[in-house]
This record gives sequence, C-alpha cells and structure tokens, in this order.
Amino acid sequence: MNKICLAAATAAAAFLLSACSTGSKYYQHDGPPSSSAELDTSSATPRVEHFYPASLRPYTVMGQRYVPVTSDVKMDQTGIASWYGKQFHGNKTAIGETYNMHAMSAAHPTMPLPSYARITNLENGRSVIVRVNDRGPFLYNRVMDLSYAAATALDYANKGTARVRVERLTNQEIAAGTWQSGNGLTDPVTNSTQVQAPVQSATPSADAVVTAPAAGWSVQIGFFTERDNALAYAAHAEAVLASTSSARSARLVRDNGGYRVVLGNGMSLNEARAAALNVKDIIGSGAFAVQK
Repeated sequence: MNKICLAAATAAAAFLLSACSTGSKYYQHDGPPSSSAELDTSSATPRVEHFYPASLRPYTVMGQRYVPVTSDVKMDQTGIASWYGKQFHGNKTAIGETYNMHAMSAAHPTMPLPSYARITNLENGRSVIVRVNDRGPFLYNRVMDLSYAAATALDYANKGTARVRVERLTNQEIAAGTWQSGNGLTDPVTNSTQVQAPVQSATPSADAVVTAPAAGWSVQIGFFTERDNALAYAAHAEAVLASTSSARSARLVRDNGGYRVVLGNGMSLNEARAAALNVKDIIGSGAFAVQK
C-alpha cells in the first residue's frame, strides 16, 4: 500500500491560495488535509457495480443542462482536471455517499455513477484508477474533479490543475479483467459524441449573483468571501439535490463583503425551516432558514 505523508501540506495550501487569483485553481479556500494526515494513493480496485438510478437522469446546474450516459459504454476524454478537498470533505456526493478527500475518487458531469476510470496525467505520464461517485466539475470547462488523494498520486495537487486523459472502464472489462492490460479501452467513445457535456462559460453568468434580498424566506447553505468558491459550492449542491426528489436552484446573495449561497425564495418561515432540515440531510452540511 502506497502511503504519502503530507509533511508539506501547509506550504501546498499557501501556494494554492497565493496562485488562485489567476483562475487556474478551482476553489480558493479549498485545500489539503492537515499535515498529520496520511493518504492512501493506491489505485482503486474496480468491481462491477450497479448504476445509481437517479444518477442517470438529466439535470440542470447553474442554468446548464447535463444528460448523463445511461449505458455501460467506453468513454475517452482529454481535458483539464482539477481537484476538490477539505471544503467538501464529509459532504454528500451525488449518489448519497460521503465524500472522502483521502480516497481515490472523482467527479464527472455525465458518466454513469458509480463508475471506474483510468486517469492519466498527460504532463508527466502518471496514471491511476479512481472510483467516480460524484457530479462535477461545473466551472471553467474542466472534464473531471479528482479527490485530493488522486491529484496527489498524479502529482498535480500543488499545481491545482493538469491536462489529463479520462478512460472509463466498462463493467464488461472489469468482469473479464481486461482493464488491467489496458487493451479493453480501444475504439473509445469520444467526447465529440454522447459523452460531451454542455459547453460551459469560462466565467459563470452574472445572473447567478443576486445583489438584493428576495422576498420571504430562503435556505442558506454557505457563505464565502470569493465568488468562484460560492459558485462551485452552489453548483455542487444543485447537482446533489438534483439526484433526489428535492431539486432546488441555488443563487448567490452579496452580503457583508461576501456571498451567501441560498436555495429558493418566497417561503414562509416554517416552510424554510422544513426545507433546511431536508437539504441538510441530503447534502450533508449545514442549512438554515434566512431572509435573503
């Protein structure tokens, strides 16, 4: 088992924060775990798993519609990958699992969930297998969000992003064991056909930011000083809620120099309190009624 001790985590976090203004990083206040933590960067072991039914439904996040692949097909994409860490650690994924930044996992906007994929860093040739159990990323046209452990294994955690190749392993290949030789990924479906996600704007729409409070009560799920952080959190919350019967649109409200992430508007206090309890249970993080 390959263990990597994060002795330089503090320095890595400082690097991420200082470089984030360029837009090359995903979450300005996201980061690695504490310096005392250890990561298991061994590849995930593929096994045949049934798809989570709700993950196969089309969904909308921040005004963009996504149509997931619904069958066990090969997928092969090339693009920029980012990673997500402690800002989401412990929250729920789009299939109701708990996100663990120390595990070899990933998020993809349209891959059937759960899936397994081989990720190759095209900048250094490193390759790992991850279990895909979440939706995202939704900003900057990125093709995949990896866990901090996976980004560390691919040696781009400090850099923030990397150009990667994403190859989905089919259940047929996993059952036959052909994925281990890599021979089962020939003649892939490319991202010019059904695996292509909708084109996303490099700069999210300004309509996502609401500068004045709405009437009635809403549900607040977060507060961030940076707009991109708020947008990323709002997008992920929408994706998780979309996988249930409680789909809600998120919006940002500017307040006290930052951005509140809120769901819904025009509710009564009792309705907002009930909605907050429901949302908290689904996304796995704090939610409360607010007049914003």
